Amino acid sequence: MRLRTHIVTGGVIGFWIGGPLGGVLGAFSGAVPDVDLDVGSVARGARGLGALAIVGGTLGGYLLRSPWMIGIGLGGGFLLWMLIRLPHRGPTHSLALAVLWSLLGALLWKEPALAGAWAAGYLSHLLLDALTPQGIPWLWPLSAGRLRLAHWRTGSLWDHGILLLSGIAGLGLLSWRLLNG
Repeated sequence: MRLRTHIVTGGVIGFWIGGPLGGVLGAFSGAVPDVDLDVGSVARGARGLGALAIVGGTLGGYLLRSPWMIGIGLGGGFLLWMLIRLPHRGPTHSLALAVLWSLLGALLWKEPALAGAWAAGYLSHLLLDALTPQGIPWLWPLSAGRLRLAHWRTGSLWDHGILLLSGIAGLGLLSWRLLNG
């Protein structure tokens, strides 16, 4: 599916689970599995964030005399750069990384609804990509087999329909929340 479909669908599901902040977290998480694309806005953002983590962690660690900060900055930055180099629809599209992403969300967001929105955005991406002919390596690293739930091509009428339905659902949910406080 297209990136905008992942972002809107993840955002709507996140909003449903965790309110406005949940919507932002769901939209962000809905885009994250495509960090393995070596082109596009997600990869450019990951490259920039990786560079910022390396420079910020190293400089901050040096100034604060904190080897932990240096290690986290270097480790986080290089991890982002390594993810960009993975094959598209590889490990980032697996249940294993979805579990790791969900655990990270549980550590970052103490409120269960926000952690749930964070996890649901990522899982919505996997589900949508499982609807395409390429499928996803659901059980990586245990199996290289790909889960295919349908054969809807990226950019097809189905992709546009999912985006449209997600947008309508999001507007309906927003209207309901505004009317019911």
